[in-house]
Amino acid sequence: MNTHKENLGIIGKVRITTYKAGTKEVLRQTEWYRNLVVSSAGYGRNLICQRLAGTNTYSLNVTHGEMGTDTTPAANADTALGAAVARGALTSASVVNNGVILQFFFADGALANGTYREFGSFIDGTGTIGTGRMFNHVLFGTPYNKASGEDTTIEVDITVN
Repeated sequence: MNTHKENLGIIGKVRITTYKAGTKEVLRQTEWYRNLVVSSAGYGRNLICQRLAGTNTYSLNVTHGEMGTDTTPAANADTALGAAVARGALTSASVVNNGVILQFFFADGALANGTYREFGSFIDGTGTIGTGRMFNHVLFGTPYNKASGEDTTIEVDITVN
């Protein structure tokens, strides 16, 4: 019997950085928001288990991220955003020990001006909203307001401990 307590699981966090369009000039950066790696059959944590068992239907490669406007809290059973409105490709990924940092870029013209409340990443997706298998879902603690002349980068930090 294991007598010590361990915090085991997959922990995620997400933050948004806004740049002056076409530059690396940071205009603002949000706090880190707690992220849920979803878990229902064929999504998120379940896909990790499938791969470990030799079921290779999905690659487990995160390929795209979506921004949305819904206010419903993230739940394990989620398979899509509540109201997805824009999709961006994965632009950067790096692994450090038991963690991975994923970045998604939304150019000024690719993300309409407006208020965004949720984000999710997707495995084996395409550029079409709703394709692929949801991996994570976050509801921003403070809505993200995107204005004209701004590029947006979403950073997802996932740690397995």
